[in-house]
Amino acid sequence: MRRTRFAAAAVLVLVLASCSGGDDGSSSSSPAVDSLVMSACTPGDPVLVIDAIPDAVAAVEAELGGPQRYFEINATEVLVNLFVASSDSTKATPYAYAAGQLNSEEAFDAQGNTFEASALEIDPQLVSSCIAGQLPASSQDLFIVEGGAGGAVRYTILTTSTNGGQLLVEVGGDGAVLSVEPVGG
Repeated sequence: MRRTRFAAAAVLVLVLASCSGGDDGSSSSSPAVDSLVMSACTPGDPVLVIDAIPDAVAAVEAELGGPQRYFEINATEVLVNLFVASSDSTKATPYAYAAGQLNSEEAFDAQGNTFEASALEIDPQLVSSCIAGQLPASSQDLFIVEGGAGGAVRYTILTTSTNGGQLLVEVGGDGAVLSVEPVGG
């Protein structure tokens, strides 16, 4: 699963910077998951550094001399990871952006859909607030932007409940919940 590979690389980039095969896009749900019906969201400061994504993209594109194609961009509580596609989309170069600093690591083999930053339509004040309101006993661990067919993007938030269960919640850029998928279930 490409998401797993990028998430593992994100952890590696986090560790180094501090000194997911393809996903078919299908989702499953259970009765408990189906009960996650979203109402109006209240804007709020994101727990994850989603609001730093534009600055991270600008830093990468300044470093590389122009617009890039990305396999994935994700945000944690402290940094933004960007996986920049090579010109032939066979390699991804990981970048980590934290506290205004940009670091990169060696490229690795990659495959999958890519997107340009111009495809991003995220309201950082709303994108994660619906989940925060509906799942108050869960923590948000990772915000993920993945490339889809034709340069489209998919936004998901990995959450962990206080009992240890995890959900991947697909959201719109405005926080509207589109689907919920239990992780490992």
